[in-house]
Amino acid sequence: VLSLEQALAMPYATLRFAQLGWRVIRIEATPVGPGLAGDPNRHIGARVADDDRHSYFIAPNVGKEAIALNLKEVAGQNVLHQLVRALDV
Repeated sequence: VLSLEQALAMPYATLRFAQLGWRVIRIEATPVGPGLAGDPNRHIGARVADDDRHSYFIAPNVGKEAIALNLKEVAGQNVLHQLVRALDV
């Protein structure tokens, strides 16, 4: 499952797929500044592991893979197109 998700509803929906054993790959934004890599939800809630893994982000994303892509650049768009062609959902 390829997911371009953020906030809470979609991360919890795709969490169900991960819990069923499906491979879920999240597309995250590339860093926009120091300490703000990927999904902004990485920085909300209690710190769990390090500066970019807080409880609000960890809970719905357990068992998922993630890749950060800049979809404004051709290289990022090309990677996204390759993933879409390679995956089933």
